[in-house]
Amino acid sequence: MPPHPANEIEIKLPVANAAIVRRRLRTLGAHAGARLHEANLLFDTADGILRRSEMLMRVRVERGARHVRPSRTREERIAQLDAWMFPGGKAQGAIVTFKGPAAGDAHSGPAGQRAAPPRPASYKIRREIEFVASDAAHFREILAALGFRPSFYYEKIRTTYRARRFGHLLLSLDETPAGIFLELEGLPASIDRAREALGYRAEDAILLSYGTLYEAYRRAAGLPMTDMLFVRDA
Repeated sequence: MPPHPANEIEIKLPVANAAIVRRRLRTLGAHAGARLHEANLLFDTADGILRRSEMLMRVRVERGARHVRPSRTREERIAQLDAWMFPGGKAQGAIVTFKGPAAGDAHSGPAGQRAAPPRPASYKIRREIEFVASDAAHFREILAALGFRPSFYYEKIRTTYRARRFGHLLLSLDETPAGIFLELEGLPASIDRAREALGYRAEDAILLSYGTLYEAYRRAAGLPMTDMLFVRDA
């Protein structure tokens, strides 16, 4: 969870070589948590009201990533994820997240007034509400009754680091089907210190969602957009 429970403040950084980034993190005194396999499912209405409003409703489950293997097809992968996330006959806990539209730049003047002249946003800032649901399948039933249905599956392997020198900052190394990224989440000053210490420039920051990044990745490869999954039939 970010240090401000009402707001998520983050950037992503591109990672060309994960081994080098891991080594830099260790040099900075960062300690790694467990390497986790995340399955995420976004929900939306049939006409995509959340996406059009730049909002997000997500259900996420996690487990150790030791035995992650790509599936043969996307259909096979989705069936596997559904069996894991929404098993029959037993409760599977999940992290439920709602995110509002992206807000303005974290840099502002006194009393919340933006400094002049305006400049592009330095961080992605969104209202975030996050809690644990004890039964993901029951929560999905509630969403279905309210008119929400699955809209986008995506998965990644995440290792989260913490370093005392950066306070409560979360540094998450994400291995995804669209590439490897380092996500920094916390206070703007801590984000900047970590980014600079890791050798990145301010212009290296990415403020896009994984869905948008994957869409660009597929478009560059001349492929249609689909769920972001570990499969062999890309």
